Amino acid sequence: MTRETDARMTASVHNRWQQDAEALFQIGRSGALVLDAIRRKGSVARSELTEATPLSQQSVHRLAEDLLERGLLRLEAPKIAGRGKPSPQLALAPDGAYGIGLAIDTDDVRLAVTNLVGDLMHLTTLEADPNDPEGVRFGAEAEVAAIVAQLGLPAERIAGVGISMQGYRRKPGTAFVPPPKIAAWRDRDVASIFENAFAFPVMAENNATLGAEAENWVGAGRRFDNFAYLSINQGFGGGIVVNGAPYGGYHMNAAEISSIYTEEESERRPALRILIAMLREAGHEIGSVSALKTRYDPSWPTIDRWIERVTPALDQMLRAITGILDPAAIVFGGEAPHDLRRRLAQAANPRTVDDLGLPFPGPELLISEIETDPNVLGAALLPIRSRLFC
Repeated sequence: MTRETDARMTASVHNRWQQDAEALFQIGRSGALVLDAIRRKGSVARSELTEATPLSQQSVHRLAEDLLERGLLRLEAPKIAGRGKPSPQLALAPDGAYGIGLAIDTDDVRLAVTNLVGDLMHLTTLEADPNDPEGVRFGAEAEVAAIVAQLGLPAERIAGVGISMQGYRRKPGTAFVPPPKIAAWRDRDVASIFENAFAFPVMAENNATLGAEAENWVGAGRRFDNFAYLSINQGFGGGIVVNGAPYGGYHMNAAEISSIYTEEESERRPALRILIAMLREAGHEIGSVSALKTRYDPSWPTIDRWIERVTPALDQMLRAITGILDPAAIVFGGEAPHDLRRRLAQAANPRTVDDLGLPFPGPELLISEIETDPNVLGAALLPIRSRLFC
């Protein structure tokens, strides 16, 4: 077989599974409504879907059958409730679709694979400098191909590659203004950098928004349709979930919460770079968020001093979020160690009474229970969200 013939056969195979993928993911807006209603409930009887969507019973039945045939749903054992013959439950099929996530952070670059229900199937750190866009592209290109082969993922069921980038946008799109440590990405279109690197669609989003998406899929989103997410990382960002979906805003910078602080106030916000600087002054050789997570010791006196320093700015943010958004919950998330996020939430003192001393309704303060990195999990869920739930 000649190289030219082999190339033609490879192109033919790619075209075939890309066509299969297009057919699989084209479920329409009504199909997305049914799929999302089932995702948010976990499992549901077909008869209950009519109440959970604006669709007729006949439409729901037809759409559910179509989603079952596509392998995006599965039937589970009936739940017995009251009289009558119980109906089988509909639930998302874990192997119905897969997403690949790439998180570009100030310290490293991580790659993950998730299935349709948000189970983390693979997580690795690339040997690439996060401040070298082309190096990250080439490293990710090789690693994605290897992981797809290693896990035996059906190519037609891979929704795409989602990329998590730190920073805000100057305008809608996939170009960001990241922190100085990864300044080489500044104002560069992320999707263009990864163009043709993968055989799958590529999309990008802010890391805090993707942290909120991960929380929405496997964390607080199972209880609340509306919540705010605090992303406590090298910096201090946030995400918003409204009616079960991330909210981006007009400029796609919604919940860019650090923007409310003045330059002086920014040095007192709950950003891990400030804690790291204080720890170094105290003699601890910690130069990154990764090192902080690895060597974290709850007994360090510096932690209490940092919490005392940042709590006023945190309370300011909590009051702003509560007064403007009125969310059901505010989730303390990001890469900060769990103990640190718990102590921040305990120290917080948001407004609890009004000017007359009457109780003021406020959100529940939650500590994210996501054990893995929320940014890269959210990045892997991004293409699944974009292609099946929008």
